[in-house]
Amino acid sequence: MGKYVKKTSRRRYDERHFSIRAVHREPPDLHKLSEMLIRLTLQEIGESRASRRAGEVPETYREPTPAETGNEHRPPQA
Repeated sequence: MGKYVKKTSRRRYDERHFSIRAVHREPPDLHKLSEMLIRLTLQEIGESRASRRAGEVPETYREPTPAETGNEHRPPQA
């Protein structure tokens, strides 16, 4: 079977980047401004969390035992 191909030209969520353009209005649209500020903050938090987690050892990680690594002591073979 072939790989699934989307039939839309939309970008994936993680490839999206938000930006702000200045449009002067009286009074300013506080709802749009606050929504954009929240989105930018969440994007920045996600990026910093991903970079921080990349260097951490996973919680489920455990040191392999000698039996699992195959380094247990064996008598020399002749």
